[in-house]
Amino acid sequence: MKQVEHDEMVRIVKSEEVKKIIEDDLKEMDQFYLTNKGKIKSYQIDDKSINHSPMGGIKLKIYINNDEELYVFFTINKDKKSGKLVNDGGGNSAKFEKMITERKSE
Repeated sequence: MKQVEHDEMVRIVKSEEVKKIIEDDLKEMDQFYLTNKGKIKSYQIDDKSINHSPMGGIKLKIYINNDEELYVFFTINKDKKSGKLVNDGGGNSAKFEKMITERKSE
């Protein structure tokens, strides 16, 4: 992949629009995210994970609470109708899934 293309993907991933997508998704999993009451205290985008998805869009991974075993994958794509960026799929690590499931049962 050309450096220019990669730099553009990084710029998109670091945008306020993608930040909102990530944080809205985290809020669905933990209503108290980024607060003392929440299980999700912080997140960081893994810059090395940012790459083009073969199915279209940009793939990325975020780490939760500075723990590389707690992560969420996202595929960011442009909605064909609205032209806005959307979360087009992804997944969670088993450890993260367990942490969130425990949160919902408390």
